[in-house]
Amino acid sequence: MKSFLVLLERAVGALSALATALAALLMLVITGIIGYAVALRYLFNQPQVWADELASYLIVLVVMLAIAEVLRRGEHISIDLLVGRLGPRAGYWVDVAGLVAVIVVAGVLVVSGWDMAAFSADMGIKSEGYLAMPMWLPQATLPLGFALLGLAALNRLLRLLTGLEVTQGKGAHRP
Repeated sequence: MKSFLVLLERAVGALSALATALAALLMLVITGIIGYAVALRYLFNQPQVWADELASYLIVLVVMLAIAEVLRRGEHISIDLLVGRLGPRAGYWVDVAGLVAVIVVAGVLVVSGWDMAAFSADMGIKSEGYLAMPMWLPQATLPLGFALLGLAALNRLLRLLTGLEVTQGKGAHRP
């Protein structure tokens, strides 16, 4: 079992690192697109009407690519008003329940996101903006991101249940 968990940790880590690197690269692309649009609008009076729409789709992709790494590092926002007052054993079970909830919600969102993207592709739905982008493209980022999130949560849950990862106070846990 331990060798499986090590393999899973490496796979999740590699996928997460790749997704995070792509998200960082996309942030540079978004910055370039917005900078280009601003320069053309204010320096040359030639607004680029497609830039905002494309940047917004790319921001969604950035978020979907980065959420798994944030969970993997234990850096998601948490409110520990109650959990911080619990003992280590209760904190452990709160962590377990939280990770199970993430896995379930991520699974539901993968399925519904996939259905939404497939429906949009089947119906030929396009954005109403200037790009007239096929909507299945930005919608497909949702199941991708939530699949990565679910995989990262499963990895953390298995590590927590097997004792390879310990709860370190106030509900936060680190690999």
